[in-house]
Amino acid sequence: MSSEQGMGKTLLSIRSHLNGLTKTEQKVAHFILDHAQDVIYHSVTELAERADVGETTVLRFCRKLKFQGFQDFKLSLAQDLVKPSDRLYNEVTEEDDASTLNRKVISMHIGALEQTSELVNSEQLEQAIALLHQADNINFFGVGSSGLTALQAAHSFSRIGKRSQAKTDTHFQAMAASLMRPGDVAVGISISGSTKDTIETLSLAKRAGAKIIVITSNARSPITKLADIVLLMVARENPLQGSSFSAKISQLVIVDILNVGVTLKIKEEALKFREVTAKAISDKLY
Repeated sequence: MSSEQGMGKTLLSIRSHLNGLTKTEQKVAHFILDHAQDVIYHSVTELAERADVGETTVLRFCRKLKFQGFQDFKLSLAQDLVKPSDRLYNEVTEEDDASTLNRKVISMHIGALEQTSELVNSEQLEQAIALLHQADNINFFGVGSSGLTALQAAHSFSRIGKRSQAKTDTHFQAMAASLMRPGDVAVGISISGSTKDTIETLSLAKRAGAKIIVITSNARSPITKLADIVLLMVARENPLQGSSFSAKISQLVIVDILNVGVTLKIKEEALKFREVTAKAISDKLY
């Protein structure tokens, strides 16, 4: 059974912040992840004793997750726990037949999307859509699997008439970033949030005056320090399947939400450009 079955927004937030916590704060995080049902009945003193840390560490942990205090955190956790997921969320095994794989893999991706929906901050999403709507030029930056997402994102935004591009070569990415201007938007895509090439490219874009949006699964990763807006997504790892498809689906859905959001703001213009681009390629079809 997946350790994230039925995991609500609060526990997902803890997972996404893990790498940015101190060692003692991580002790609190792991205790909560392992004993969530019990923690909602603990006082701050009881939790500190059971996690073998000081009370100030627990309070600091709560503030890092943007809660006002421990009671605020417990309320959020309790609200999550009264809404457990009924969805099949088992890990795939070598013994699974095709029918079982079908159910499990699709369920896993649906679950990842539902968790991504919980993680994405609505205010940040609104701001990202507004920035992209107003942008003179948009550059999407990513390497490896995230580079493929960047290419798809640039294609999607170009179809609605937004000047967008994505380069796969990191040298060309650096050149494109350095030529950005105020009024432009750079979108950095990195599952870990620690991809050196993407962080360096975004640094160039930021120095050139561009606004920075990042899509990552790690809320306290180095890439978020450069960001004006952070959009969190879930990257589920599976020993037999790997994480790329799950992460890519989450990334692409966030890109699609942004694209639809901008499309709604420029509805008639977007429709016109979709017709123009569709006509441009129609002769290439049988």
